[in-house]
Amino acid sequence: MLFSYYRCDWEHPRDDEPVTIYYEVDSAGCVPRLIDVFADDRRMCVSIEDFRGRENEMPGINSLVEGSFYDGTAGLLDGEPIEDNAESISLQTSDRHIFEAEWRAHRS
Repeated sequence: MLFSYYRCDWEHPRDDEPVTIYYEVDSAGCVPRLIDVFADDRRMCVSIEDFRGRENEMPGINSLVEGSFYDGTAGLLDGEPIEDNAESISLQTSDRHIFEAEWRAHRS
């Protein structure tokens, strides 16, 4: 299966939410793995495999996001950041090598 990789940068004032999210996305728009990066440089690497036997706890079916990643990010990819009050969010394509390096370095 072929995957695409994306980096989402999210500027916001909350410490409990990631400031960068790396996504691995399949051709159907499902997200089997993602990496949350927090402002304190902490990483949380999550895979759909982490939910084996608890699939009803996942946001989507065989995906870590609800619905299609592509539908949810339409108009955001490689465009201008979306800004709202004290928040800004942007999305750009990334590279499999960057994702895999982050995954290997931070997956416990």
